Amino acid sequence: MLLALSACSSLPPAPRAILDEKTGITTTVVAAPISFARVRNDVTASARDFVTLVAAEKDVAGHYTQLLLLYRWSVVFRGDVPQAVASVGPVLIRADERDISLQPLDQVPINLSPSEQFFEPYDFGVAVAAYAVDFNTLRSIASSHELRLSLPQNLPDAPFTLWQDGRPALEQFVKQLNGL
Repeated sequence: MLLALSACSSLPPAPRAILDEKTGITTTVVAAPISFARVRNDVTASARDFVTLVAAEKDVAGHYTQLLLLYRWSVVFRGDVPQAVASVGPVLIRADERDISLQPLDQVPINLSPSEQFFEPYDFGVAVAAYAVDFNTLRSIASSHELRLSLPQNLPDAPFTLWQDGRPALEQFVKQLNGL
C-alpha cells in the first residue's frame, strides 16, 4: 500500500488551466518548465546564461495552438551587472539525435505575457519569445534522454545544457492534452 502511495506522489503535478477573463482565452500551462544553463567564459568565469522553456496550449473558442515560451537571461555572480538580453531569435533543440529548429513568432501572444503563472524568471533583462510547436515536437522533447539547446544567432554560440529537468512535467502535459 505504501509503495502504491509513493508511486502516486512521484508523478509530476498536472498542467494548470488559466482563463483570461478579458478575452475568454484559456491557456493550459505545463506544471514545471525545462531550464538550461551555460557558463560565459567570454565575460567572466562567474557569468551564466539561462534559458527556460515553458509549454502551453491556447484554446481560442475551440481552436488549439501549442506553443513554447522561451525566457533568456544572464547572471553575473561577481562584478558588473549583466546587460539586458535584447532578443532571442531562432532556437535549435537537440533531443537525442533529432534537431528541432524553431522560428520565433513575430510577438508573444498577449494572453501569454510574461508572468509568474508562465514561470517568468525574476531577473533583470529577460528576453521573451514564443514558438509555435506541435504535439510530436513536445513529445520528442519530453521523451528524450539527452537534451541541449542552442541559440544560433546569439553569441557565444556555445550550447546550453540541461539545468532543471521539467521533462516529466512536459510528458504529463502532452498526455493530458492528448487525452491519454
